[in-house]
Amino acid sequence: MLEHLKIFMIASVFILISAVILIINTVQREHEFIRLNNTIQKSAVHGASYAINIQLLNKQHHVRLFLDEYAVLLQQLNLNPSNETIAQDIKTRLQQRFPDFFAFTITDSQGTPTLIDFDSLIGDACKRDLYNFSKNFGTDRSATLNKVFIHPQPFHYHYDIMAPLAKEQPRSHIFFSSFNLKEITDILKTHEIPGQNLILVKQSDPKLIEATKEGARDKISREVYLSKQERKQIRVYEDIPNTHWRLINLPDANYEKQHLYNLWKEAIIIMIIVTLAQLLLIFVLVRFFNRK
Repeated sequence: MLEHLKIFMIASVFILISAVILIINTVQREHEFIRLNNTIQKSAVHGASYAINIQLLNKQHHVRLFLDEYAVLLQQLNLNPSNETIAQDIKTRLQQRFPDFFAFTITDSQGTPTLIDFDSLIGDACKRDLYNFSKNFGTDRSATLNKVFIHPQPFHYHYDIMAPLAKEQPRSHIFFSSFNLKEITDILKTHEIPGQNLILVKQSDPKLIEATKEGARDKISREVYLSKQERKQIRVYEDIPNTHWRLINLPDANYEKQHLYNLWKEAIIIMIIVTLAQLLLIFVLVRFFNRK
């Protein structure tokens, strides 16, 4: 009987030690997952933010190169704004140069469009942006960059790039071009990893979604405003230079919970196996001592 008691005591201590080791190990793995997940979130947000910034800087640079390359043609349109042939020629060249091109116009130095907008593609938000850009010209007009944000034109959500038409003239007209968000959303799509949701929101209104990997907010399949609970989950964000955008990472709560659940499920399965092995060992040893 004493031998039986010793066997049960040794087995119980072994099971208890195994349980403590498993709990400590699982808690450590849980903390390591959360730490690594935060690091990955920061890396994803920073990488996507940098890529968007570079993409916009390149867009602005190539728009200025386009203005230099077709300066004569643009000057002809500027002098004769009603010439539809020249306007269509410039539009075609813009479409060839920029696959995401949407619309363009030319304005006077006060930001008032001089071209006739037959298709009503230049909305009120565009006109306000033009006016603000014309007021913010610095002494170095060629270096002036407009703050990028989404213009909610019905069926054509887009962003705008502006530049002085003739940078050597102190009161130059403004070249205004609009682009859809495919290149921006492609960046979000390629930088997003499982369990994470990269979302562009407005800096002045962080609840309002500007774009996700699905597209601008008129294309997304969810509410365009972040809920209070979602805003509480945001741990990583970064403002994108020369824009009104903030890039946030919205973690998938279910993904994180599922991963942590799997960690504890794994620990429980191991504990069950260890316990069954110990019970089997106890059974074998008890039978052995009974035979003696």
